[in-house]
Amino acid sequence: MTGDKHLDALLSTPAGSSESAAPTVAARWRAIARSRDDAAAIRTPEQSITFAQAATRVDDLARAILDTTPTDSPVAVEIESDIDSVISMLAVWCAGRSLVMVDPFLPDDRRANILELSGAHLLAPATVVDHELHETRVVEPAPDDPAVLLFTSGSTGTPKGVVLAQRTPVNHARDGRRFMELGPDDRAAVLLPLSFGGGLDALAMSVLNGATMLLWDVRRRTTTGLRDWLSAEGATTAHCTPSLLRSWLGELDAEDAVDSLRLLSTCGEPAHRTDVELARNTILPRGVFCCWAGASEVGNLAFNLFPPEREVEDGAIPVGIPASDKFVRIVDEDDRDLPTGSTGEVIVESANIASGYHANPELTAARFTSLPDGRRRYRTGDLGRLDENGALALLGRGDDAIKVRGYLVEPLEVESALRSLPWTTDAVVTADREEGRLTAHVAVDPQKWSPSPAEIRHELGKTLTPWMIPRDIVVVSEIPRNERGKVDRGALPPPPPRPTPERPRGLTEMALHRFWGEILGLEPQSFGRHDDFVKLGGDSLAAAKMLSEVQHHLQLEVNTAMLAEAPTIAQFAQRIEAAAKERSKNATGATLIPLRKGHGDPIFLIAGAGSLATSLTPVVRALSGDRPVYAIQSRGVEKHGRADHSVRAAARRAIADIRSVQPHGPYQIGGYSLGGFIAVEVAARLTRAGETCHPVAVLDSVIDPVLAQRLSGNAPNVAQRVRDSLRSLTKTEETLPDRTGTEEKKPAGSPVQRVVQEIALNALVLTAGLVPLSTPVQWVVFFRLGTRMIRRHRPSPYSGPITVVKARTNTDDPALWSHFTSGRVEFLDIDGDHISMIRAPHAAETARALDEIIGDGAP
Repeated sequence: MTGDKHLDALLSTPAGSSESAAPTVAARWRAIARSRDDAAAIRTPEQSITFAQAATRVDDLARAILDTTPTDSPVAVEIESDIDSVISMLAVWCAGRSLVMVDPFLPDDRRANILELSGAHLLAPATVVDHELHETRVVEPAPDDPAVLLFTSGSTGTPKGVVLAQRTPVNHARDGRRFMELGPDDRAAVLLPLSFGGGLDALAMSVLNGATMLLWDVRRRTTTGLRDWLSAEGATTAHCTPSLLRSWLGELDAEDAVDSLRLLSTCGEPAHRTDVELARNTILPRGVFCCWAGASEVGNLAFNLFPPEREVEDGAIPVGIPASDKFVRIVDEDDRDLPTGSTGEVIVESANIASGYHANPELTAARFTSLPDGRRRYRTGDLGRLDENGALALLGRGDDAIKVRGYLVEPLEVESALRSLPWTTDAVVTADREEGRLTAHVAVDPQKWSPSPAEIRHELGKTLTPWMIPRDIVVVSEIPRNERGKVDRGALPPPPPRPTPERPRGLTEMALHRFWGEILGLEPQSFGRHDDFVKLGGDSLAAAKMLSEVQHHLQLEVNTAMLAEAPTIAQFAQRIEAAAKERSKNATGATLIPLRKGHGDPIFLIAGAGSLATSLTPVVRALSGDRPVYAIQSRGVEKHGRADHSVRAAARRAIADIRSVQPHGPYQIGGYSLGGFIAVEVAARLTRAGETCHPVAVLDSVIDPVLAQRLSGNAPNVAQRVRDSLRSLTKTEETLPDRTGTEEKKPAGSPVQRVVQEIALNALVLTAGLVPLSTPVQWVVFFRLGTRMIRRHRPSPYSGPITVVKARTNTDDPALWSHFTSGRVEFLDIDGDHISMIRAPHAAETARALDEIIGDGAP
């Protein structure tokens, strides 16, 4: 590689060898620095330093530390991803002191706690500048002298100070050489914070192997420009966490491959098959993917390499072959070794693990044992198993496992199933032993689909047994993480409160309980007669399916209004039994649905094409205040009745519904999608009638291109309209969201078949609301009808204010809204796409935007 025999011999020294010329981190650094001399040691986007320059600075700072800090006192250093921090870390080691790494992102109380517990002297940045060196002092620490006092993240309890010896970083360097082939020819991009264990390991594996370490501070710089910088620097390896990998590479595609990159590694949390595929499809098409695992107490634990040709199985990736000088055992509760393939506690035996916990002899004695041959044994508390090839798979903390209905369930296995879903960007599963249940927090990609908890449960049911499916599923935009990138379990939003399950009473409740369980993907014992349909994860589609089942099997007349007013099994059963006795229609009619009771002037929201009024329930429940809220849905979408075929006709019907509740203004009106156009038309007609309207809330009403062309005076000619019509034969299914994310597109068929299908669909659209259809077909028909209504719409003159809430995927020209009103038009941008903005987790942000509009007061 370099032609330096001394360096080659140093790098090839086997782990545990008594002939090692550099058994300490201080000695190895000095030997590497002498051999590498003018080669670049560390580079950031702003700075670069050679090994020779770094060695001089390290020696100067080491002497200053010896002169200015108490003997045997640990030295605390504020660690950033920069050259000064690396110099300071190496200097502390070369001074023979124990390094305490302080992360600048730590909360003040946590920082103060670490300094107090360690008794460390905080190294000031001006130590060398202000200190006059009087003599040359050289320290030669011993291999077992303390080198690092590493405080754990506290994710499993009170933070503990783990004592690592001088030999530990050397062992990490050997692992980097053995498993990743890191050496002087490499340019290793360390994207991990250097202030925690994974970053410390990556530093040792790069610099102590003579590689050039490339530092990019992701937490301060984000990932913008990172790929281009790696390419410009000719990075050969990159090292990060799986969560960073997902957020970063999710923005890239195959054209962003980094040609120089031969290896990409992850650590800090389990990696999954989807992570490998993401890397291979973006920056690493021909390189090796390496996932490696470790812990503060054991350093590197295992490595698993995936060359381009190696296939990856579903789920969490096994952590792989044990690291250098790490002997792994799998034992039962009586400390007896288990056979290959059996699950038990992971025990690690090695001379290169921590010597114990700082100032905590009781805990040290409980977890560490000295062996006769000079090695130590550490009880990890993790569950794992070894396969026939000696590869280790970690299955989570032993205290995380939970028994559900008598079956032992590992949350990590459920997490793996969640991560395999196409919408999922991140997931964590927690266990409640007292209640014997699991809770899943799922971060989703709204560009693919924002699923309801019911949809997630159904997808999990394809791969998991029923008792493994979490009772509570919370959909979020991202999983909260602490300053070290680990899941901050204390910051996870709690699931909606639910009552203790109470068994259904009577035949009607029992039938409803069965329908709800099947549609929502819930085990019968996990919910009861007082659980709320929406809090159980039911969305508009699930509600439509459930109402259809009730009507079909119980022969009872039910509708969305009844479910909105009576959202539990007990309440809903009473309503439908009363409806069966009276055989009368619901008093509010087929289109006006009360979603929230309250006081004061009501809010009226008009639903989108084909959607039940309950589709707006997540937004309504997140609204502040207690004003009553009514939703208006299309005629015929639920009950028999010919649907309106124009925005103006729908507006006339909506006005009748609105005045049945509130005869006179001022009115607060809004609408989602198609409903937004109807809402503006309603406001125009009411103001012409002498009424007053507050600002109309338009929730992501997308202006169809045909309407946009007409509004702007560029209406297409007849030939163009024919071409647009033919193109729409295949466009409809592309427009509709994939409700599972897994369905493959069906062949469109021959042109003749497509024309026949289009004729049939047009016939259904013409008779929308009159012909009973299955729920999915009904949705498609009303979606197509809504599209036609928007294309043909000719806005009535209106002079009142409009506020348009736009999802981030809405690319409409804002100027087009000036054709809908001569009054003020304002815009609010929110996260999510057209569908996800009214679903968790984005519904809360949509509700805040709606609150802002409502709070504007009079126009």
